Amino acid sequence: MRLYNGNYIISSGYGPRKLSNGDSSFHKGIDYVGVDSKNIITPTNGKIVTSQIITDRSNLTWEWGNYVKMDDLNGFFLFFCHLSRRTVNAGETVAKGQLIGIEGQTGYTTGSHLHFEVRRKSDNIAIDPDEYFKILAAWEQGQVDAAKKLVQEKTGFDNNTMEYLSKHPYPDALFLKLAKAMK
Repeated sequence: MRLYNGNYIISSGYGPRKLSNGDSSFHKGIDYVGVDSKNIITPTNGKIVTSQIITDRSNLTWEWGNYVKMDDLNGFFLFFCHLSRRTVNAGETVAKGQLIGIEGQTGYTTGSHLHFEVRRKSDNIAIDPDEYFKILAAWEQGQVDAAKKLVQEKTGFDNNTMEYLSKHPYPDALFLKLAKAMK
């Protein structure tokens, strides 16, 4: 799964950590740094719940600075934090691969990066984003394969046409939408 429109590195993983400034705590997400692009994209379809900047230090989320909270519509909330700029608004529906914001250095941070955090909607507990990507890949693969099969059966498209549709900029979203319309 991709979070950047380009290459990136991981600067801090999920789990216990000690920062260069001496702070130590459990890191509930993964920090990424864009190498050749700072454009952050959505790893899946969803709906934007919050798109805001918090500067009031009495609010615990001030540490995230400029951030976006997204509902993946599959039981998880995704948090994109420390953005220099947000490109989505609360209430918007977003497609996999859509630009959501630009990496930045807002909130409590020692440098420009993306803090990506995943929480279960059922209990608001953070999970390892790498585990989420495994869940997402399995879920999407099953859903997309079923959608492709339904589209081909209902339309009678040959394999060449299906191959052509697979070259759409957001092919998974396209097949899921087509299948939904055909049910």
